[in-house]
Amino acid sequence: MSRVRILTLTAIATGVIAPQITTAQQSALLEEVVVTAQKREQNINEVGISITARSGEQLRAAGVRESKDILRVAPGVLLDSVSSGGFSSNLTIRGIAQSDYSPTQESPNSVYVDEVYLASSSAAAFPLYDIERVEILRGPQGTLFGRASSGGLAHFISKGPTDQFEGYVFGEYGRFNTNNFEAALSGPISDSVRGRIAGRFEDADGWWKNKFPGRKDTMENEFYGVRGRLEADLSEKLRANLIVTFDKKPEHESGNYKGLNTYIDPATGSPVALPADLDAHGTGPGNDFVGYRDTFSDAQESEFDNVGFFHNEKRTGTLELEWVGDDMTVTSISNYTEFEFDYFEDCDGGPINYCNYALGQDLEQYSQELRATGSSGAGKLVWTTGLYYLNIEQDAYISFEYPLLSGGDFSFSDINIIEQGAESYAVFGQLEYQLTEELKASLGLRYTKDERDIDSKLFYLELGNGYFGGNGTVVYNPPLLDYDFSPETVGDLSSVEDDLWTGKAQLDYTPSDDTLIFLSASRGQKGAGFNVNVTGLLTPDQTPFDSETVWAYEAGTKIALANRRVQLNISGYYYEYSDFQGYSFAAFQNVVANYDGEFYGGELEITASPNVSTYLSVGASFLKTTLKDVRTVYSGIRDQDAVLAPEWTVNGLASKTFNIGPGDLTIQWSFDYIDDRYASIDNNFATFVPGSFVHNARVSYFLPEEDIEVSAFIDNISDKDRQNFAFDLTASGGNTVGSYAKPRWWGFSVRKHF
Repeated sequence: MSRVRILTLTAIATGVIAPQITTAQQSALLEEVVVTAQKREQNINEVGISITARSGEQLRAAGVRESKDILRVAPGVLLDSVSSGGFSSNLTIRGIAQSDYSPTQESPNSVYVDEVYLASSSAAAFPLYDIERVEILRGPQGTLFGRASSGGLAHFISKGPTDQFEGYVFGEYGRFNTNNFEAALSGPISDSVRGRIAGRFEDADGWWKNKFPGRKDTMENEFYGVRGRLEADLSEKLRANLIVTFDKKPEHESGNYKGLNTYIDPATGSPVALPADLDAHGTGPGNDFVGYRDTFSDAQESEFDNVGFFHNEKRTGTLELEWVGDDMTVTSISNYTEFEFDYFEDCDGGPINYCNYALGQDLEQYSQELRATGSSGAGKLVWTTGLYYLNIEQDAYISFEYPLLSGGDFSFSDINIIEQGAESYAVFGQLEYQLTEELKASLGLRYTKDERDIDSKLFYLELGNGYFGGNGTVVYNPPLLDYDFSPETVGDLSSVEDDLWTGKAQLDYTPSDDTLIFLSASRGQKGAGFNVNVTGLLTPDQTPFDSETVWAYEAGTKIALANRRVQLNISGYYYEYSDFQGYSFAAFQNVVANYDGEFYGGELEITASPNVSTYLSVGASFLKTTLKDVRTVYSGIRDQDAVLAPEWTVNGLASKTFNIGPGDLTIQWSFDYIDDRYASIDNNFATFVPGSFVHNARVSYFLPEEDIEVSAFIDNISDKDRQNFAFDLTASGGNTVGSYAKPRWWGFSVRKHF
């Protein structure tokens, strides 16, 4: 039986949501789920890591169409875009996030696709097609994965070639004239060669209503992608696997916000909502700096004179060579990735042409991993060791323009041109030793040499009689080049070099075949970096920020109950941070600075199959965060919550299958809840993101003889206005702008396997 088949049939037995499993399939429930969280195939319940694993079929049934939808299946995990346009996506695990949307920044929670790290946050949001499974690992993964994974990671694994001919076609139509088509074909090419090709096409009208006369609605979608895999048995022990992908979003209308007018409350000195009868900015009661107030009640309605755009393109090639001996497996993974995007938005939240924002990135990365895994002592000792190399080269730009000020004393538009390179070398090893039949000890260590350099220059493209200089003073008749952070100008400040040590010590206790108890202590690190000076307000000393270090302590258990028809997973953790890289935003300037802090919380996941046709699953995450001595914009130095760190996240799913006529009818309901949180380390009203509850429904009819499934779904049934992010523009525009998720969405689909 193939691994994919096992994953689909056995989810209830192993604690993974398993919707749409037919009555005839119940005999296979006790099969194991295989994951590769430790670089080798293992039963998920034998791995002492807090893991959420979902097969591709389970993701589809739960309505997970893009990588950012994983909240639906993994508590405590968010992958939100910081903008309505989706140019930058931030993976948050247990309140750990890097919310700086600058294209040059890397997240502390890494996204991997087929064992390859994605260096760009803009590349982390992508449609899922022909996916075998996703593995979400919580906690530092610095030993075996290493790069930028001090908080955790999400690993998306595509389906591989098969020994027999198979394939599928999938079509979907939905609200906003949404058209999705997906197909795959797999099978043998010769006795020793197998291939698979898969592709997806998406097209949809804009769902954000633009009330400005004569302007288009925004948030259109267009995507097409293709992936080819070729697997060859080069010898009895040597196998080669080649993966080539091409994904593209052609230029389309995008990038809008909902505005809320704000002002500084004289009593508190902090931003608050501007009352409709108060003229705080001298432009009329309730108006912002330019005399505008958004009166539309719908969160997905606003007025934008400039319609933004977004496009990206990704090309990857990966060659995996695997040699399998009697007691050792050697694996080589070579990858080359090109990624580029351009983005433009009307950033003032209204119809008056006050602020426009653009950025883009052209990135190339090459990585090489060589590792060996083996065992000795009749399997009592399992070891993994390896080498890793990563090189990243990128050109980027960030630009602001203020057309309303054109011709005035302080008129300007600027652009920051950035060249940044990163080079990383690592050596790692992990030992697992079975001390007794019930007790196993693990020890892992990784050393990484991280080098990064930057050349950043801020130019003013339109000059009035004066502008605000880098030290906050007014300068007249400025030169074209305002800020020069290049090696020739700032010397050693333009490069950073880190010696990073990460690792883990762990005990696993298995008192029975159905119970695992684990206890671990881990050290994670993320390398230093550079702030991007988008406003000219930063000094050279404020541009670099230091590496961060976390000591993480975790205990948990995985228990199978009721003849494995109930799976209970519980974990609790405590993190102690030194120099945590915290993000703040105010008046168009985003800054990362270092703070000490602590995080603690826990997760609970329960899956139950009370009978052969009923499935229930619920997951919950609790979190408390404290960053110490934060220099806030409005409140002085104080302790603050981390960015995008909701105290509670909860998800759940209920599925019931009925045998009707020649097929099976499955009715499914799911939900997810995200608690209140802040979009900046400066926890104030303007950066507050309210909690939200979203629920969904799906009805499917499956004909086993024809292997056809027909489905209908409704996402966001109650049409909840779910806010993702907020930007504090109180000081520069008299408002705050927020990005929102898609409103209610319904559709129909047909899927045929052959």
